[in-house]
Amino acid sequence: MENTEQAHFEKTFSYLKEVGKILPNSKSCFDLLKKLDFQTTDLESDILIATLHQIQFASNTNTYFYFYFPLVSHILHYKPHYEKEILKYLIGPNFANGTSEVGEMIDVIIGAMKYKLNENQDYLSKESQDWITNELPKLEKEVQREIDLCWKELDE
Repeated sequence: MENTEQAHFEKTFSYLKEVGKILPNSKSCFDLLKKLDFQTTDLESDILIATLHQIQFASNTNTYFYFYFPLVSHILHYKPHYEKEILKYLIGPNFANGTSEVGEMIDVIIGAMKYKLNENQDYLSKESQDWITNELPKLEKEVQREIDLCWKELDE
């Protein structure tokens, strides 16, 4: 990573180090995320995903979404095949807030990106922004699967 990229990365994910004082897996996730790129092995990626699941950040739906948003979108930029395991962090909280249509869900997530970047240009990495803008709109089937899972959990 270049120095400017490194500085942007540090600003974007500094909250993970901060939360790491309370939830140690958050700091571990930051350390693993720093090494993530297209060459990251499946084993290293699996460890990152397991660590992400172990954070167990608890809050209201909006704060929960905004905590995981930079993280999940950054990971999926490099490792799109993990969407089945981590897309739920973006879909679940928005579903809980009343969004249950695929197109609307994608629009809500893109809108959240614009809103947060307007508030803080370091909120999302370049990789996250690229994934949200270029890849998320192609994932209608996957977003629908997550919405269906939310409905199923609601019915149980």
